[in-house]
Amino acid sequence: MPQREVEFVGFALGDCTVNIDPASAKYLRVVHGTALELAVHNQFGADIGGFWLLSDQINQLRRLPEYYSPDEAPLVEFAIEAYLAAQIRGLKLDLM
Repeated sequence: MPQREVEFVGFALGDCTVNIDPASAKYLRVVHGTALELAVHNQFGADIGGFWLLSDQINQLRRLPEYYSPDEAPLVEFAIEAYLAAQIRGLKLDLM
């Protein structure tokens, strides 16, 4: 069977539970707000709808820690990765 190349394009933002430590939790509101600002509304038409974070927007979101002090940046980075992981946790990918 030939190997398939898979490229992660993005996902629609949805309700999720973020598992995070208390020190990083205070940055979740900023991370979520920034994700919504970066997201593209109805990226794939009104039938699919939603606010979509594509790879370009995900990369921009991951730059958010650059705007924080060296002490806070790792906490923001952890909040971003926990947020992204929670968003994609429920996705079911059919690669066959």
